[in-house]
Amino acid sequence: MLLFVLFACLICCNKGVTCTNCPNGWIAHEISCYLFGHEDNLLDFTTAEQFCRQRGGHLIHVDDAQENAFIKDQLNERKPIHWWLGITDEDAEGVWRWFDDDTVAEYTDFESNDHSHPGEDCGLFASIYEFRWADIECTAHYPPLCELSARNTEVETVG
Repeated sequence: MLLFVLFACLICCNKGVTCTNCPNGWIAHEISCYLFGHEDNLLDFTTAEQFCRQRGGHLIHVDDAQENAFIKDQLNERKPIHWWLGITDEDAEGVWRWFDDDTVAEYTDFESNDHSHPGEDCGLFASIYEFRWADIECTAHYPPLCELSARNTEVETVG
């Protein structure tokens, strides 16, 4: 399998270009790989995070509008359901932090400015809002959307 990936990189990549190598079943974009849990695998927030960690990743951490747009495009190709997002305001209402590294979210895409509802401490991509973000109880059950850093292979062509 590794030989196939290296061969594909040699054919597709130019000298000095880095090719993204994701595990089987994950989708590559920029420097990350994404795994969309099965649409029938409905988990609460904590169990969804465990699902992702068991596969080497974490619930998705969206860095910017470009990454968010890519994910929304992917979600539009799937069942119109909600998907977990790795963000929570459980520690301080209205202060959204990424679950994987506990940093305050600089970029968000909540469907309204009113996303600080007591008891609704976890974030998701909400299909009813065209996959803009919404807050909900962490005990709700939705499929996980996992992310991990892509393994990169730098390819140098000869000749």
